[in-house]
Amino acid sequence: MKALDFSKQTDIRYESELAHHFRQLIEADPDLQWHVPPESAPAPRQWVELRLDDRSERFKPLYRLKPSVPELESQAERWDAPNPTLLVVPELSPRVLDLCRQKRLAAIDLNGRAYIRLTGLLVDRRPLPGRNFRFRLEPRNVFVGKSARIIRTLLTDRDRLWVQSELVNRTKASSGLVSRIVQHLISQGFVERQGSREFRVHDPLGLTDAWVKADAFARRNTTTYYTAFGGAPLEIALRLHSWAKEQSARIAFTQWIAAWLRHPYTEPPLVCAYVARLPEAPALDQLGLRPVNEVGKLWLHVPDDEGVLLETQTLRDLPLASDAQIYVDLQHTGLRGPDQAAALRNWEGFCRP
Repeated sequence: MKALDFSKQTDIRYESELAHHFRQLIEADPDLQWHVPPESAPAPRQWVELRLDDRSERFKPLYRLKPSVPELESQAERWDAPNPTLLVVPELSPRVLDLCRQKRLAAIDLNGRAYIRLTGLLVDRRPLPGRNFRFRLEPRNVFVGKSARIIRTLLTDRDRLWVQSELVNRTKASSGLVSRIVQHLISQGFVERQGSREFRVHDPLGLTDAWVKADAFARRNTTTYYTAFGGAPLEIALRLHSWAKEQSARIAFTQWIAAWLRHPYTEPPLVCAYVARLPEAPALDQLGLRPVNEVGKLWLHVPDDEGVLLETQTLRDLPLASDAQIYVDLQHTGLRGPDQAAALRNWEGFCRP
């Protein structure tokens, strides 16, 4: 069969485009054998048939450019045999895919990602190479740049009722971006509306977990390591904070020491902080610091986006990153970092001021 070139069309704008490309996809599927009525037949898109060995299953396609988790949850009970629904989307988000697994809903996207679970049948396929489809208006990654600022601010208080203007003021993001990200979070079931103007975080732990999956710490920060001459971690942190105040340099402590200050579980092995700029040589001498190639007792992270420094909380006169940010930063760190992170996440005060 002639290979199809999807590279020129990656953004899907209309359901008609979605249906058209879906037919092309399943006709060229390298693993699964599909049968569809010809386009000239009456009601050509009312069903598709999957054939595996001597078994065939017929589905009714449900085309959605941007599936809503609340909508799918409400319709789940009506998706059963004899002709179960097959959700067809441009790109399956992790959130929607997790829901399909939980509810045993059949779903496929234009990138070849497929999940089909019936009695005696399981298809769970990763995206096919060479495909890069998405809904044109779907945010690519809400956990980077100014989009991440909105997530971070929402997670500063999991119980608070928010209005859009508050997020605009605190994140310094545009009203249009805030609106798009909030609408996306609502569709994914992370945020819920409360009346006509207010909304709140509906699933703070799920949103935090999604942030962890999408995060690439090394890509969003430049880290410099230092040895420290004398002093326990808390003493080093206090000295560094004094320098930051004198120099009017923004700073927010994170990782082990910040989590320990918020909810003690393991002793902090070192000090980590976000800084707007690094101390210069004279300041390093005063602080008793010397740069090293790795490890050390102090890690200073200069972030690509200053948003991480916009949301801080103060404890023992030290500015700390937000709880969710601390939790994300502790992933894949070693030195019992994930243990401290889990203790923070499971604490009732997590993401509560």
